[in-house]
Amino acid sequence: MKKYKLTPIFLLILFAGFFTSCLDEIDDPFADPVEKYLGNWKASESSTLYGPGYVYDVTIARNPSNSTEILISNFYMQGWNERARALVTGNSFTILEQAICDGSILIKGSGQFSGGRITLNYTADDGADLDHVSATYSRR
Repeated sequence: MKKYKLTPIFLLILFAGFFTSCLDEIDDPFADPVEKYLGNWKASESSTLYGPGYVYDVTIARNPSNSTEILISNFYMQGWNERARALVTGNSFTILEQAICDGSILIKGSGQFSGGRITLNYTADDGADLDHVSATYSRR
């Protein structure tokens, strides 16, 4: 008789564990969607022009002119004064086409925040070559 009483309790505990493991993926509708992106990150990139293995630092800050945008400093490893603007929507962001490096490189792409990391895919066009880049940002 005790065996049958323990089985439902065991199943309840087991299912409760499954439900709580998914809680960190649920978005708070009142949370600031930009907040999770802010800070210092280590970028690991792979590109069609330069290959894999490029690792460098980036900093992400809120755009003071637009609270739904982030500014990614040292984007595409072009220096700390070079910043890419990205529009944040929940766990995703879009890098609208824009020029960096005194207008010499056109960039555009998109990214996703998941599991405490950022993954992004973008293109960089300097007028001579079009580079397709995949990157992962990890917290520093």
